[in-house]
Amino acid sequence: VEHEKLMELLSCFQTADPEKLSESLSATQIQANAGLMSLGADSWQNCELLADEALEPLVRFFTLAEMQLSGWDSGAKSPVIYLVKVMKDRGVFSPELRKWIKKNSDNRYIPNGSVL
Repeated sequence: VEHEKLMELLSCFQTADPEKLSESLSATQIQANAGLMSLGADSWQNCELLADEALEPLVRFFTLAEMQLSGWDSGAKSPVIYLVKVMKDRGVFSPELRKWIKKNSDNRYIPNGSVL
């Protein structure tokens, strides 16, 4: 996943109403980026290059996007899983963020991924 693409989504999210992502992203952005939700782990290796300050907002964005945007279902391939892994490796994943994810998602795989 290209760094520029993630920064574009992050920028949109930071100015968006979190309850209305579909109004904050253009139809083109929604359609063009839906494929991010089904990429495998190898595609998310660039996340390790992101600053700590970018990780949590991206986790929040992808958590909400899956719930609000049509075609953004991800299941066990959620970007949240890969972003959280980076956060855990850096020691910046908090219990508060875990609770927030669980409260705002019905995806049983996030934040930790599949048990297998």
